[in-house]
Amino acid sequence: MFDTAPRLRPGGLFSTKEPHFFASAMTTTHPRHTRGFSLIEVLLVLAIISIMAALVINAFSNAAQDSRNVMARQQQATLQSAINNWTSAQIGRRLSVDTDGDTTPDTLLEITVARARDMYNFETWWTATPTNKRTAVQRLQLVADYLDDDTYQHFADNSPAADTSKLSSAAMRKTGQWLELPDWAAPSAASRSPYPKVDLNP
Repeated sequence: MFDTAPRLRPGGLFSTKEPHFFASAMTTTHPRHTRGFSLIEVLLVLAIISIMAALVINAFSNAAQDSRNVMARQQQATLQSAINNWTSAQIGRRLSVDTDGDTTPDTLLEITVARARDMYNFETWWTATPTNKRTAVQRLQLVADYLDDDTYQHFADNSPAADTSKLSSAAMRKTGQWLELPDWAAPSAASRSPYPKVDLNP
């Protein structure tokens, strides 16, 4: 008879001095393979970054455009206020004018609404048939005392010299806008406005 019982070795059946093959298998390491980005992934990331950049740039551009539009409307309102104040100041006052052409005032006229309208529309406004239509630049000069010096000079410096029917500012030049000072029309059923208007175009 042979002795088939297992013999204990120092340290136990599975001695730490002789690692079991299962333990060896569990601790076996395999080298890791690092994988880089593919060309398609790189292109996709670049496309996303480009789209986001375009959206940000467009948002800033729109904000700048909106601020210039607001500035143009504020300048329109400033000029309209000056014209309204000028109109109110003219009506009822008495003014000496030269009617015989010798450069010496010889007639005292009371400025009615109709005469104030002629004064705004024409250079020669006191005659029965007013002549020499004023340009927008000349109408700006007419109400200059009702604008602060910086505002008046800003309009004068930025308005196109080749087209005296338009007034402009630095903000309007960037947006392609301008102001027009149309004729002060007589009141009618369609328009009962007592004051001349300032139009912002386009």
